[in-house]
Amino acid sequence: MKAFIFKVGQQLSIDGRDGRICRILDDEKIQIEMDVDGSLQNTTRSDLLIGYSSRAVKFLDSTDQNPSLRTPEYLGRQLNTFSEKIQQKAIRKKRYLDSILRYGKFISTPKHLNPLIYICAEQLQDAKAPSSSTVGRWYLEYVKNQRDPRALVDRHHMKGGAGSRLHPEVQRMIEEVIDDIYLNQEKQSVQEVYSALEHAINTYNAARGPEDQLRVPGQATVYRAINSLDKYDAMVARDSARTAQMKFRTSGKGPKVSRLLERVEIDHTPLDLFVLDEETGMPMGRPTVTCAIDKKSRMIVGLHIGFQGPSMEAVFACLRHALMPKSYVKVDYPSIKNDWPCHGLIEVLICDNGLEFHAKELERVAFELDMQIQFCPKRQAYYKGAIERFFRSLNHQFARAIPGHSFERWFKREDYDPLKHAVCTFDQLKLCVHKWIIDIYSQKIHRGINSTPYFTWMENAKKFPTKLLSDVDRLDISLGRTVQRTIFHYGIELNHMHYNGPSLLVLRRQYGERVGVEVRYFFDDISHIYVIDPISKEAIYVPAVDQEYADGLTLVQHNLIAERVRLENKNIVDTGALAQAKHELRGFVRGLIVDKSLRKRKSAAKIRGIGKSSKNNTLEDLISETRASMPVPHFKSVDISELPSMPVIVNKGMTQ
Repeated sequence: MKAFIFKVGQQLSIDGRDGRICRILDDEKIQIEMDVDGSLQNTTRSDLLIGYSSRAVKFLDSTDQNPSLRTPEYLGRQLNTFSEKIQQKAIRKKRYLDSILRYGKFISTPKHLNPLIYICAEQLQDAKAPSSSTVGRWYLEYVKNQRDPRALVDRHHMKGGAGSRLHPEVQRMIEEVIDDIYLNQEKQSVQEVYSALEHAINTYNAARGPEDQLRVPGQATVYRAINSLDKYDAMVARDSARTAQMKFRTSGKGPKVSRLLERVEIDHTPLDLFVLDEETGMPMGRPTVTCAIDKKSRMIVGLHIGFQGPSMEAVFACLRHALMPKSYVKVDYPSIKNDWPCHGLIEVLICDNGLEFHAKELERVAFELDMQIQFCPKRQAYYKGAIERFFRSLNHQFARAIPGHSFERWFKREDYDPLKHAVCTFDQLKLCVHKWIIDIYSQKIHRGINSTPYFTWMENAKKFPTKLLSDVDRLDISLGRTVQRTIFHYGIELNHMHYNGPSLLVLRRQYGERVGVEVRYFFDDISHIYVIDPISKEAIYVPAVDQEYADGLTLVQHNLIAERVRLENKNIVDTGALAQAKHELRGFVRGLIVDKSLRKRKSAAKIRGIGKSSKNNTLEDLISETRASMPVPHFKSVDISELPSMPVIVNKGMTQ
C-alpha cells in the first residue's frame, strides 16, 4: 500500500471534492486549492486528521493523473488476491531482504551476501537458498518500486510489457556484467564492462534466429547503470569495507533509529489492578493492556485494553490504534489537557514469540502495510526493552496509585485485599490510562532520550512527517479475518449466519452460480462482511440478513448462543431460536457477574465485549429484547452448569 503525508502539491478528496495543498503555514495551517473553481479553502492539519478518521478526507495518488507515472496494475493488488504459492514466494523474498538489510546497507557482492543468505536460510529452514545474484535482482526490483513489497510478487506473464526501454534479457545481462566485471577488486573500467556486455549479447544472438536478435545498447546506458549504483556499496566491492567506512563514516555504522516509527515495540501485560463491573460493582478481574511504543521518541503510539488476554485480535486493535489519528481524545476525554499526536505507518514491528505474533494473518497484514516483523530471541526480553520498561512504569507508577491494585508477588500483599479495595470501573480505567499516558508519561523527561516523549515526537515529526494510508476502509478490510466461501441463491453462510444483498446477486449473474469468493469477517461485529470480487478484487460490503439479531453482537457472543441452540435442537439452527437464546444469554451473563468466582466474572466481561474499543455496550444495549416475546416451545430453561464451555475468542476491537 502507498503511504502519504500532508505536503505541498498533495492531491486530496474532501467530502467528494478534489483539491491540492498549495500552502502549509506554521506546520498547522493548510491552504487547499479546489480543482473545480480554483477557490482557496483554509483549514488546519488537525481538522484534516479528523476528516481522515471520519473518512471525509482521502489522499489521491497524483500519479493517476499522469499515465506515464501511474502505479503498475500489479502493485495495486493486495497480496491475498494472488495464489497461495505466489504469496509464499513473495513473503520468502521479503524475509531474505529484511534479514540482509538488518545488517546495514545492501552490498551485492557474493562475498558479502552469501553468509547473510546462509544465516537467513538457516533461520527459515530453507533447503534451497537463493544465489547472491538472485537476491540482488530482488533488491533492485524492490528499490526500483519505492520499496513497495508487492514488487516482489512473481509476474512472469507481464515481463516485456510496453514502456520498457530495454529488453528484459538485456537488462539482466547488464546487471550480471556489472556484478561480475565492475564490482570486484580488479577495478575493471567501464569500457571492459561494455565489452563484456557486447560479448554476452552476441553469444545470445548466435544461438537464435533473426526475429529473436537483441540490440546492443549504447555505452551511455552502461554508464547510467553504473552511476546509479550505491556509492558506498560500489566502494566496498571495488576497494574494501574499511576504505568505504573511512570515506563514508556515517554510512558504515550499524542500524540506528533515526526517525519516528522506524522501530515500534509491541507487547501485552496484565494490569496490576482489579476492575469493577459497572452494573453490580463486583470485581471482574485484571484487564490485559496491549501497547505499542515508538523507539525513537518513546511515545506510546498504540493502545488496547480488554479481558481477552494476549491474542491476535488485541494485536490488530492495537495496530489500528497506532496507525490512526487520536482525534477522539478531545471528544471522549475533555478533561485531558494535551493532545496525542501519534499516528502513521510502522516500518519495523518488534514482537516476542507469542503465538498471536506468529499468525499468518498478521504476516499478511504486515506485508500489505509494508511493515517488517522482527521477533526477539527466546528468553531475551531486553531485545525490546523500551516496552518492557514502559510496562514497569505503568504498573508501578499508575496501577499502584489506584485502590484495588495487586502486587507482583502474592506474599507482598500482607493484609491488603485488592478485591475489597477495588474502586475503578472499566470506563474509568480507560480514562485514567489515557490521562496518565497523555498528560503525565508523555510530558515527563525520559532518561533514555533526555527529553520528553511528546517534545521528541513533535520535533522529529517536523523533519520526517509520519505517513498515512489513502483511506481508512482499506485498513479495516485488511484487519479482517479471511475465509473462502461460495455464493448461493440465499447469499453466503458464515458462522451459522446468512449474508446477502444486491451486490451478491450481481456477482452471481456475472460469474455464474456457486462462485467461490474470499470473505473478510470481524470479531467485534457480525452484522456485516466484505466479499472480494474475484476479478476486480474490490471489497464489497454485504450485510447480515437478520440485522435485528446481528446488530451489536460480537462473534464470541454469537458462538455461545449458537452452541446453546445446537445442543437443544440437534444441530438445527434458526434465527428464531437464536433470538430466544440471545434473550436467555442475559440471565447467563448476569449469573456470572454476581457469581462468587472471579474467574466466572472475568468470563462475563469477555462475553459482554468489555474492552471492545469500537463501542462499550451496556448489558441492555448488548443483549436487547429483540423477539423476546416470541414463543419458542422447544426451549427449556437450563442451569448455568449445563451451558457449554466457551472458547476464548475476542473481537478485533478497533480503537478510534
